[in-house]
Amino acid sequence: MSEFKSIDRFTRTLLDGFDDAVCMLDDAGRLIFMNRAAERLFGYSEEELRGRPVFSELEVRAESMPLRWGRKSPSIAQERFFHADETRFRRKDGTVFAARYRLTPLKEGDVRLHLLHLTCTGPHVISDTALDTESNLKAILDTISDGVIVIDEVGIIQLLNPAAERLFGYKREELIGENVKRLMPSPYREEHDGYLANYRKTGIRKIIGTGREVAGQRKDGSVFPMYLSIGELRQANRRLFVGITHDLTRRKQNEEYLSILSGAVEQSPNAIMIADLEGRITFVNRAFCRLTGYSIDEVIGQNPRLLQSGQTPPGIYRRLWEMIQAGNEWQGEIQDRKKSGELYWALETITPICDGAGKIARYLATQRDITEQKRNKEALQESEERFRQVAEMVGEWLWEQDSEGRYVYSSGSVYAILGLKPEEIIGKRYLDLLTPEDRQHWTGTLPPTKRVHESFYKLINHYRHRDGHEVFTESTGAPIFDEQGRVIKWRGMDLDITARKRFEDTLRLRERAIEAASVGIVIADARQPHYPNIYVNPALSRITGYSQEDLLGRNLKILQGPETEETAKEEIREALQQGTSCEVVLRNYRKDGTPFWNELLLSPVRDNQGTVTHYIGIQTDVTERRRAEEERHELEIAKHIQLSLLPKKPLNLPGAEIAGVCVPATHVGGDYFDYFHYDDNADIVIADVSGHSVGAALIMTEMRSTLKAETRKTPDNPSPQSTAEVLRALNQLLYEDLSAAELFITMFYVKYDLEKRVLRYANAGHNRALLLRQSDWICSELDADGLILGVKRDVIFEEKTLILEPGDRLLLYTDGVIEAQNEQGEFFGISRLCNVFSADRSESPETTIGKLLDELRAFCGKSEFEDDITMVILQVR
Repeated sequence: MSEFKSIDRFTRTLLDGFDDAVCMLDDAGRLIFMNRAAERLFGYSEEELRGRPVFSELEVRAESMPLRWGRKSPSIAQERFFHADETRFRRKDGTVFAARYRLTPLKEGDVRLHLLHLTCTGPHVISDTALDTESNLKAILDTISDGVIVIDEVGIIQLLNPAAERLFGYKREELIGENVKRLMPSPYREEHDGYLANYRKTGIRKIIGTGREVAGQRKDGSVFPMYLSIGELRQANRRLFVGITHDLTRRKQNEEYLSILSGAVEQSPNAIMIADLEGRITFVNRAFCRLTGYSIDEVIGQNPRLLQSGQTPPGIYRRLWEMIQAGNEWQGEIQDRKKSGELYWALETITPICDGAGKIARYLATQRDITEQKRNKEALQESEERFRQVAEMVGEWLWEQDSEGRYVYSSGSVYAILGLKPEEIIGKRYLDLLTPEDRQHWTGTLPPTKRVHESFYKLINHYRHRDGHEVFTESTGAPIFDEQGRVIKWRGMDLDITARKRFEDTLRLRERAIEAASVGIVIADARQPHYPNIYVNPALSRITGYSQEDLLGRNLKILQGPETEETAKEEIREALQQGTSCEVVLRNYRKDGTPFWNELLLSPVRDNQGTVTHYIGIQTDVTERRRAEEERHELEIAKHIQLSLLPKKPLNLPGAEIAGVCVPATHVGGDYFDYFHYDDNADIVIADVSGHSVGAALIMTEMRSTLKAETRKTPDNPSPQSTAEVLRALNQLLYEDLSAAELFITMFYVKYDLEKRVLRYANAGHNRALLLRQSDWICSELDADGLILGVKRDVIFEEKTLILEPGDRLLLYTDGVIEAQNEQGEFFGISRLCNVFSADRSESPETTIGKLLDELRAFCGKSEFEDDITMVILQVR
């Protein structure tokens, strides 16, 4: 082998850009490198031919033709192109092609090399518009973004491309013939001539053949960082140096910016996490590790779900994903779980990170620990709520008494309870307000006030109202002590329980009977205006979100909202006015504002005189039942649309007969098949969309429309595409929708030439088709390489071809056929499917499909299948 090691990346890139085949040979004619055009021309990869003599092994020579490589090559200094001729070569597959070739001598150090340039002139020319190699080289140099500068051995600029002009700010004519050190700042400018002279004298390289970061100087005098790689070549008797420059200014700025940003992220007191589009964690900072207790290695590659505590409602996560997938920022409070199992509250912000094209590439999440703040806030809110309820609740009389039991403070509620104003009781003792009987009772039971140092709770007091009627209260109080431990006052409240006591026994009996009911029960007083509620059971609170206190004394109109049906409200009003029963389903609203469907049964309660005294309402939340009915209706519509898109009858053609069937396992299936005829061709497609939802049906409908568009002839597309091209186009067109819906499609596509009986097919991860030849009793499987649709945007599919004969039959099917199970868990399988398919060849495809369905139902022993069943049969006449 030659001592030549490898070619540089720039040269490889340039040669790979040529349309013509180019090879690099050593002095013995053995291959060192070949570009992609040469690989396509010979049918070999570079690895297969590397080190092998190209002419000796691949050239097809007549007996009188001498060995091409045996000729003695002239020296490099004699001429650049020393040999050009025509010959024939043999490809890897055995085919022969004619080519015009040209050999160019090169030199790499002390090693002699040869550049072989081939142009195919036989019947297998790849392109009629192939460009000349030098034209290609010039086009590439003019379009690449890196600067290219060629100098001679003393540093005089011979050539530069437009990118170099833009990089240094000079015009081409300003630099050609100038010393390249003009583009260097000090001290490189002063050292450059000496470096070249030393290299010419000693041959010792420093940067030639390698690359490094250096500084360049523009025409305006500004200095900038750049990466410089230099290669050496010889042209005739000249030694030239090729320099490739890449501006590092932006990269240096980005590196500095990233360094600052990285430091800020790492030092941030907030936990920071970055995840990819699949939800895998790709970065966390130290604050994240401190907060959660996980190390970086434990979370990288994991899903953020490992932090979920199970306490956050699923609806929050659903709204979160809807917002960030739409490109919006989400912020909210989340309760997560640390590695230790401890729960914590975090104020979380999730922001989509977009790439240069504006597409979401990552998600950035920041968390600020608000556990302590949350606890303090909740405690404060609870305390404030208690006080507010105490202060505002009707019937609660707040008071303070001195150590002798005389009132020193009274809230205004005393007027509602006793009919006395606060100032009327200030200075009086509490015993003065009791009935004589109750005063005598407490005087004999309680010790003197000065000896009482303990709190009391819900003591029943019996008062006399100003107007004379009896009032019962529950009194609760506690002593207040000074620094010496002496009682200085009492603070407490009295709750009016007169009405409650009056109905206590009756209500207690009713509550025991209906407290455990799962439906909401309410009793309203029909004798008072607005029908206030006098009882509600716990189930009604659970359904509506209102507490029993919220509902008692109020009308159930509070459940009505802006979209409550007027017809339902009118039916309720009419029943109340006429004292009759009614049963309605209406839209109500919970306390938090969320709507629900309420099935209300309203019945009057009459006294002995027939007067309506109360109404009993039985309320049932039927939201889920109603939603299920609506979804069932939507699914029926989707099923009707889906089935309407499938072929209605078999396709009878002069040279073939095609029939198919689709039996969805649920209302809406994910299977699809179609066949259609144009010119002398018949196309057949079978596909399986993942899932059994309306979304799967919509994707199937979109796929059908896209497929029809791709296979339809147009002025721009006068002939239908190949099966592989159709699948590739479908994958590219549907990729975004499939990714967004988290669905995928498997598909088997067939094109059949009725006149020539040529079958072409391609497969996108679908079940292999079964081919039954007229002369065979065993099915063979047809397959071709290709990924399922929706996994990657750009996929290359393989198309295969075969010839069919009269009597041959082809079966396409979905996985629901072979994965059907009987009661013992056994699969129907391909073997059983082939046996049934091969049993009777005289039947039509439609009849055969019917027999296959009968066999499947008999095997499963069920009236319905667990998965969609779809089959298509092609029979050649």
